[in-house]
Amino acid sequence: MPKKGFARYLALINNVTNYNEYFFNKSSRKNRSLHFVTKPNAIAFDVPESLYQVFKELFMIDVYDIKNLIKKLPSKPVIIDIGANAGFFDVLLLSKMQQAKIFAYEPIPSNVAVIKKIVTDNSLHQNVLLYQKAVTGLPVNGLDLFMEDTDDNQVVASIFDGFNKSNTKKIHIPSITLTEILDDINLPNIDLLKMDCEGSEYDIIYNTKPKYIRRINHMEIEVHDVDDNKNNVQYFNRFLVELGYKTNFTPINNFCYALQATLNDQQP
Repeated sequence: MPKKGFARYLALINNVTNYNEYFFNKSSRKNRSLHFVTKPNAIAFDVPESLYQVFKELFMIDVYDIKNLIKKLPSKPVIIDIGANAGFFDVLLLSKMQQAKIFAYEPIPSNVAVIKKIVTDNSLHQNVLLYQKAVTGLPVNGLDLFMEDTDDNQVVASIFDGFNKSNTKKIHIPSITLTEILDDINLPNIDLLKMDCEGSEYDIIYNTKPKYIRRINHMEIEVHDVDDNKNNVQYFNRFLVELGYKTNFTPINNFCYALQATLNDQQP
């Protein structure tokens, strides 16, 4: 469950060494980026104003329940991160699991720039393999993405026009299918698939063959209610259960859910 009240501050203290940066300087975030160093494994990174809420969701509200998530993973997990945004999930995970290997996919140039800086500043090139691409289920020759018309970092860019009223700019971006990713990695199993891709989760999962999906042991997916047909959390959840996953989901807000799915032991 997402942390509330005082529990958020305990999570912050458990996740970063210099938590006083938040307590004493958060009011200055419009004038300068906040700077944090994680623990127990030290990773330094900046949090600009445009990513302040993303930082809070991961390091304070703890939407991925990081303590319990890492219990589900082996000591050297292989992870696919679709919709890596600015890489804060990867930073949080690597701060707890130093030997994780993450294949990160993020199409927005401003977000990619943040990830590259974190990777370079902390010598994480062996841990984070970054690809500036969107991920799809069906193969396409790139796709259109709707985003805010700003140079700041993006958090709600989507393939759906109208997904967010601020998404007034359209760009064409390169893409890769989940099938191609799994073929390229060429491992029998992937320990974790994390997806936060503003509605693209439906195309990716529905249009990837079940034999490929079942190579993924655990999933952490932000699921958005887009329509009353198939693009909603109830149908999506049933779809994963029918593929052989044990699932649960909790609301983040009135149209978005945090969904966890773990492959049942009897599945190949």
